Amino acid sequence: MVFPLPRREEDDRDMRFELQRFISFSAFPQYANVSGLRLAQAGFFYTGLSVTVKCFCCRRNQSDWRTDDDTLFRTGNEMHETDCAFMLGTDTTNIPMHERQ
Repeated sequence: MVFPLPRREEDDRDMRFELQRFISFSAFPQYANVSGLRLAQAGFFYTGLSVTVKCFCCRRNQSDWRTDDDTLFRTGNEMHETDCAFMLGTDTTNIPMHERQ
């Protein structure tokens, strides 16, 4: 039996690209019922393990999905570490899919 290995840190560095984060959700389980696009925009990428996502910046994992409402996405700060540069808006490594106006 072969167990999935976690992604290597070198692969995680590419996740500063929002498009790469979004693409990572192509294999995300449908039963989780969350938006890969919204998660990618919030700085998260799919780890490939169960329904676990990780912030490219603070490295915090998230896998506790409350799919009965969208509060999770409106209060996404709770998903990040309190000192996450992406969440605080001080990260300079994120490359969004589209420039925000």
